[in-house]
Amino acid sequence: MRSGYFTVRFPLGKVVVQSDDGMVPRRVFFDLEDAIRDCPGSGPLAGSLERYLAGEPEPLDFPVDLDRLPSFTRMVLEYVKEIPYGTVATYGCIAAGLGRRGASRAVGRAMGANPLPLVIPCHRVIAAGGGPGGFTSGIQLKLWLLALEGVRI
Repeated sequence: MRSGYFTVRFPLGKVVVQSDDGMVPRRVFFDLEDAIRDCPGSGPLAGSLERYLAGEPEPLDFPVDLDRLPSFTRMVLEYVKEIPYGTVATYGCIAAGLGRRGASRAVGRAMGANPLPLVIPCHRVIAAGGGPGGFTSGIQLKLWLLALEGVRI
């Protein structure tokens, strides 16, 4: 498989995706400073991301390879991948769902290790009190993504 990257623009900057043949995402990150040159993509992954970032409830159900991650992080990210569009879950709820009550902070650390934001929608994980919680690329972006999905925090 040929590996490369492509970018998708959205109002706060761009999303950069490293993928195999535009089908299997390997890494997704946000370029909010516009430091990386535009490299338009084609194929199902690029199209889905473009539609999602335009506000369409697009499923980003692509195969992911989390084998290099520690087992707990992998379990958390697989759980988070199933959170539906337009809904949220708390860190504590995820910990409980994994049979690890009291592991909310560990869930938060796993979110910080997510190599595939959007594909694994860690922005849909919020704090117990209803606040946004953390987000590696900044709270403003997390709130924007939630608002895009119709969720107000």
